[in-house]
Amino acid sequence: MTVREQLRQLHKLGWDVRVLGATIFDSPNGITRLAEHWEKIKKSRSKIVKVNDGPLTHNLIKTKSTQRSQMTAAEEAVWYQAYTKFLDEFKPDIVYYYGGRTLDLLIGDEAHARGIPVAAYLANGNFKGKRWCRDVDRVITNSKATAALYEAQDGVESVTIGPFVDPATVIAKDRDPKHVLAINPSLAKGAGIVAAVAIELEKKRPDIIFEIVESRGNWSSILTGVQKNLSLAPRNLSNVIITPNQEDMRPVYARAQIVLIMSLWWESLPRVGIEAILNHIPCIGTGHGGTPEAINDAGYIINLPSELHRPPYNKLPAHEKINEIAGDIIEVTDNEETRRALINNAKSHSVSYDLKQRGKKLSGILENLF
Repeated sequence: MTVREQLRQLHKLGWDVRVLGATIFDSPNGITRLAEHWEKIKKSRSKIVKVNDGPLTHNLIKTKSTQRSQMTAAEEAVWYQAYTKFLDEFKPDIVYYYGGRTLDLLIGDEAHARGIPVAAYLANGNFKGKRWCRDVDRVITNSKATAALYEAQDGVESVTIGPFVDPATVIAKDRDPKHVLAINPSLAKGAGIVAAVAIELEKKRPDIIFEIVESRGNWSSILTGVQKNLSLAPRNLSNVIITPNQEDMRPVYARAQIVLIMSLWWESLPRVGIEAILNHIPCIGTGHGGTPEAINDAGYIINLPSELHRPPYNKLPAHEKINEIAGDIIEVTDNEETRRALINNAKSHSVSYDLKQRGKKLSGILENLF
């Protein structure tokens, strides 16, 4: 979603953008963004389908599975052949990509063989060593935290570009804040902690309602696992409502009074945090990765033991820490002065967010590679 917005901004600045991808998604729910095209894609006999996306046209290799791990060698070969054809016929001034799998490594290699400069977008903490960026002329990160991580870890230099979110697509016009919002209930996203806090507040403050938006994760399985961990009988919580995957998050943000970002894995710069700030919603997040950078002073940062930030992310913090998070939620809910101060801090950050200027900065970075 971030790179898509970057490409849209480059197009507005006069760039001729060509996109080559595949029918691969982080989650099957990603298909909802191609809903109007999906039946056409499934019926197509072509190995490559074109999807119009406003100013962009996506050339997608048709795959049997929507999961990257199940992409076949034959499908990868089709993608590779299409890529080299793009290089030879379109003759781009620059190639821009992201990823660190084996096929991805050929992207920079093939471009350099033709004398074409390469830039790579980095928004995760998963890569080790320097092979993934051997054929990359400029690494672009979305957060200072990720830039510092790779500099310290492997001496990889990068330039930080910040978030790319179109405010018009996420800012709710008519707000009625009343829920504690958590998105994508998976262990890596800290859904176990959210469940433990919801269990605690169901006893203390049943009037505080949690809204869980499902995308990749499943709330029911997370809740059952946490209840088992706490020696509790499995049951639904009366203070939790479940919302299915949403293509338009504005109605959800309209209902949010607090956003929880309890991620345990490395979040380079959580998009939900940026979207919350643009909506002037206070956040409570973990002090890991780029989450503090996203929240800034518009919320509370919760520091957790390092062992909780390691896979499989199924450990819960001590009960005192659960109470600390619950206490912060109660403070923001009950204390008008506290809530207003955090909202004002969010407003001050959102005012300075200029998507056009970010696009110009990215354009300048790429032009310098020519």
